[in-house]
Amino acid sequence: MGPRPSRGCRQPLDSPRQRIRLCVASPSFFPVYGGVQLRFLRYLPRLTDSGIDARIFSGTPTEREVSDHGDQADWRGYRAGHVFAPQELDGVPAHRVRLPDHKGWRRTILYNQALLRYCRRPESRPDVLQMLNHLRARSIPWLMRLRAMGIPLVYAVTIAPSSRTRKPQKRILWRYRLRRLYDRFDCIITNNPPLRDMVRGLGVRTRIEVIANGIDLQRFRPDAGEGARVRQVLGIAAQDPVICAVGAVIPRKGPDLLLEAWIRLLRRHPDCHLLFVGPQSHLEQAKLADLRGRIQDLIRASGRPGQVHFTGVVDHPESYLQASDLLVLASEREGMPNSVLEAMATSVPVVVTPYAGLSGDIGVAGRHFLLAEPDAEALAGRIQELLEDPQRRAGQAGLARQWVRQTLSLERSIERYAALYRELAGDR
Repeated sequence: MGPRPSRGCRQPLDSPRQRIRLCVASPSFFPVYGGVQLRFLRYLPRLTDSGIDARIFSGTPTEREVSDHGDQADWRGYRAGHVFAPQELDGVPAHRVRLPDHKGWRRTILYNQALLRYCRRPESRPDVLQMLNHLRARSIPWLMRLRAMGIPLVYAVTIAPSSRTRKPQKRILWRYRLRRLYDRFDCIITNNPPLRDMVRGLGVRTRIEVIANGIDLQRFRPDAGEGARVRQVLGIAAQDPVICAVGAVIPRKGPDLLLEAWIRLLRRHPDCHLLFVGPQSHLEQAKLADLRGRIQDLIRASGRPGQVHFTGVVDHPESYLQASDLLVLASEREGMPNSVLEAMATSVPVVVTPYAGLSGDIGVAGRHFLLAEPDAEALAGRIQELLEDPQRRAGQAGLARQWVRQTLSLERSIERYAALYRELAGDR
């Protein structure tokens, strides 16, 4: 059996239409936000204008996620499986089910059972169910039940899958499980062609659509005044160079590689500051103790620990981008990284290392961003090129913002999603 045919996303019709009920489901959505959750949180209120009425179904966070995001843990007195009264997130109703505080089979089972009950109720049954990340093959039995109810299922694959460290036998099993999982959906959405090809390369037969990440150019834009305010709060002088990294401080993101490059930069730029914007308490996990220790050792060895800043989770990452001279992404694998696109929209020059999933959708290397080998000396050299050439830095930043404006508008992405949801709902 070959791949299922892809009919593309038809544009919404101008004639009066029945409104579509969309449920966006993710075990972690609020108060815990990753890149894909934040992106959909920006999309959902705007989908209303396209005839899509959205709701969110999520679970309570784990203990680690609570420590990362500072949640008030107001659900602790409730039994597992309890569904709370809906809250509104930017005008979108959000339902949350009480889940165990630790990851595992029981957490998966309770979440899937609660989602199934939610979708069975006539008043909350969706016309389309959009599922985000954190799904595993253990969810297949519940996906089959949802499909049997006639609800179209969509899944967003937003990051390149990793099998680099797996033994051959385990890699075969991993591919088989992913293929079985993805084939349970009516449509898989990826945010760039290389990611689509990776999913298809697993042997997946279901329909795959590519919808690029949309960037809010009203929010992510240059603002010298806000940048100066953030620098003042952080104690950074106006003339000091600031290198920024946005995202969780985890091994995949290469924080230790960036620290090594920054230490080399200090030889020529002793006043350079390094800014990590995102949660870092992941490092308290025992399995990440090596990375935590390495980061601490590198900061001590730099001789300038006061010039490394960890912000934790922030509500307005654009403010920290506006305070930065450039952004560095030293990741091993991504999909279509929000941090890079948002920096470009903010007119902040970008340096990236070649990650799995890199595509031309973020622009042209050497024109819209600089590409550096994943080596501390090479990365430091690329950063130095921009720091010491303000004219080149400004030119690259201007071209990158123009690229985002022309190719990655928020409105275009929302139109594509709305057309896909309407098509799938109409087919059923």
